[in-house]
Amino acid sequence: MPLSSCDVAIVGAGAAGLATAIFTRRFNHTRSVVVLDGARSPGAKILVSGGSRCNVTNASVSEHDFWGGPPAIVRRVLRAFPVADTIAFFREIGIALHEEAGGKLFPDTNRARDVLDALLREARRVGVVISPAARVLDVAARSNGDRFHLATAAGDLRASHVVLATGGRALPKSGSDGAGYEFAKRA
Repeated sequence: MPLSSCDVAIVGAGAAGLATAIFTRRFNHTRSVVVLDGARSPGAKILVSGGSRCNVTNASVSEHDFWGGPPAIVRRVLRAFPVADTIAFFREIGIALHEEAGGKLFPDTNRARDVLDALLREARRVGVVISPAARVLDVAARSNGDRFHLATAAGDLRASHVVLATGGRALPKSGSDGAGYEFAKRA
């Protein structure tokens, strides 16, 4: 692991983790950001989404499209980053999208690999450190509350802030095995 401490540690190098890392660095380039992932190659779930074409988003998205969490909070998140902004973000990092039946938006290349590569390239460009093969084993808040301690397969890391972007239990082979739920409960 390249760093023993950072400002922001993001657990999970899927779409949510990579986007969070990118925007964190864009909005505050002085913060050090490390993305930890258990896989040797991040983004496995991105590569299989949409039948390996990556359904990036839909033309219309509302809080009713999500399960779990209070609808008012989901609505607030969606309003903060609407579909038009999502399309613009992907265009900015080199991924043009097109709409298909049912309002699904796919990359023009129809290749999930292009989406993953663009996210990784942009993360690195803005200075995000990506640590593959660093599966997080535990996240503990320090008693004084000012730092977190993350035990990983690649060594320990201290962070001022932690973002859990591990996904649910939908696809355990991709790393989306529900481990984040346990970290959140304990922290």
